[in-house]
Amino acid sequence: MKKLKYPKVQCARCGSCCRIPFVPVTHKDLERLVKATGKPAGRIVRFCTFSEMEFDPESGLWISFKSGRRAMILRRKNGRCIFQTPKRACAEYEARPQTCRTFPYDVSFEDEKSGVVDEIALNTVLACKAEKCPKIDLEMLVANVRKENKEDKEYHKLVWAWNESGEKGGTADFLKHIGF
Repeated sequence: MKKLKYPKVQCARCGSCCRIPFVPVTHKDLERLVKATGKPAGRIVRFCTFSEMEFDPESGLWISFKSGRRAMILRRKNGRCIFQTPKRACAEYEARPQTCRTFPYDVSFEDEKSGVVDEIALNTVLACKAEKCPKIDLEMLVANVRKENKEDKEYHKLVWAWNESGEKGGTADFLKHIGF
């Protein structure tokens, strides 16, 4: 890994990341959460519309249903992620989605094949109140981003196959399609 300057922060437990953005999940994220919680997939995720979550309409997370395009996201309750505790921690920390593992960082690679990190910045999706700290586990962060990218690609292929199949069933049918 080349020498980079990057922000070193740690979670301030403000809880904003569990309340403000919708958290898209992949089949692998859902697999981890189902295994950890024992809950059925349909109790962990819901499917939101484009008007609820502004995200690149060309990204691979938009699923075509009879009722329109939807993205699979973590459920919320009382305006926050269903796994956020009253003390603003994650009740399912070990099984949390990859995007939660990499937040608040935004890691860019020089190119997809080389995997060489080009830049590490703070994600701007919300005003994160992360606190400065002396060091972060950079290798773990980059490993999590690589895993997230790999799982995203696998999931986007599953979504593409669903969208191209012509079978526009409901959300339960889609969950079966991705293995639940």
